[in-house]
Amino acid sequence: MQKQSLPRRTFITPFAAVCLLMLNAQASLAQRPEDRPLPPPLPVHAEFKFDFGPGKARDGYVQVSPGEMYSSERGYGFDFGSKPIGVERGGGDPLIDGFITADEPPFFFSIKVPEGNYRITVTLGDAEGESRTTIRTEAAHLMAPNIVTASGKFETRTFYANVRRPQIPPPPRNAPGGTEVHMFLAGEAEARCWDEKLTIEFNNTRPCLCTMEIVKDDAVPTIFVAGDSTVGDPRRGPGGNWPTQICQFFKPEVVVCNSAEGGETSKSFVTGLRLDKVLSQMKAGDFFLVQFGHNDSKPQWPQSYTEPGTSFNAYLRVFIAEARRRGATLILVTPMERRANGDSVGPWARAMREVAEQEKVPLIDQWAMSKELWTAMGPNVNQAFADQTHLSGYGGYLLSKLIVGGIRKNIPALSRFVVEDFKEMDPAHPEPPPEYLQQSPGPGVPRRGPGDAGTAPATSSKTP
Repeated sequence: MQKQSLPRRTFITPFAAVCLLMLNAQASLAQRPEDRPLPPPLPVHAEFKFDFGPGKARDGYVQVSPGEMYSSERGYGFDFGSKPIGVERGGGDPLIDGFITADEPPFFFSIKVPEGNYRITVTLGDAEGESRTTIRTEAAHLMAPNIVTASGKFETRTFYANVRRPQIPPPPRNAPGGTEVHMFLAGEAEARCWDEKLTIEFNNTRPCLCTMEIVKDDAVPTIFVAGDSTVGDPRRGPGGNWPTQICQFFKPEVVVCNSAEGGETSKSFVTGLRLDKVLSQMKAGDFFLVQFGHNDSKPQWPQSYTEPGTSFNAYLRVFIAEARRRGATLILVTPMERRANGDSVGPWARAMREVAEQEKVPLIDQWAMSKELWTAMGPNVNQAFADQTHLSGYGGYLLSKLIVGGIRKNIPALSRFVVEDFKEMDPAHPEPPPEYLQQSPGPGVPRRGPGDAGTAPATSSKTP
């Protein structure tokens, strides 16, 4: 007769019992509404078609006459004091039988849209005259300078723009965090990069706008930028730092979101929720260019100062880790040197090189290139600066060329988006200022308060 075996007894050690209790507690807490992760926002479809001028619009297009000024209720219209003029030429094609221009360029057109990336296609030209158009979006991002069409000719251009709000998806109830980017400089809240609109500027001697199509496209790769006022967009065009002018050198297959702002450091960008804002939009396949150092070097700012070799390096690693988590490519950009061309931010540039090497991330050594550039300019270096620290539009243009050159050398995944006809610039032989820097700057908003790298003076309409 087979002997019946007794059931085996299970013994639980005190440590295992504690672990089980913790797992049960976590499972219980996870059922609480405030601890459940928030669902992702639903995708938003947005599409617009505009036909400009006094003639009849083609079916499916909204006709826009010169008297239609922007209002939040209408949701579109000319903006920022524009004085558009409508011209009707006649003909069989409603899309090119008329256009909008201005005797006093630029003119601005705004559309109320949700946050996201937008593909914009415009048709330019005049059946009976030459047109010359320069296009910018949002806070003066230069999309295309000096598009020229001969009389009777038309040209269609496509480009991308990023639209964002200061709001951040709220954390679950009882979780730490915030719901809006911390703004501490006068005028930032009124900047075009934060408002409810997508704004497009048409500049140059005779901009002629026939049609415009706008489609929301959040699948396009985004180039995010973080930094201080040596990186941020201008409150007033047409100059700006390197991110403002770099868009012209990319194919219409990628979009730039410049989140840099005056006064920021690698630490305050994190604690002020600006990094959270970037991360809320970041996706796999995106890029993240990070430049800090000018304000990090200020020990008189105890809440935001960082030390090269210790805290500065640590905060850079936060950016790297968060970008990696989301499948984005992070690129460190060393800060450009100040006008005196000494070593004012050299320790932070060298610390950034050290982190890039240790973390195996690509680096663009703007600091070294800028020192060579300022040396080459000699007594003319003042033309590249608005003050000791901040660049003129010309200085921003020169550095934008060097940054794109660095992208082509060091970041293959991003270099494929650089336009085929880009011409690299040797920092030892700076180019003359481009023509678009002479154009009327358009409207401005309140200037920032006093400071060093926290101050970005309004850009002059004339290159120094």
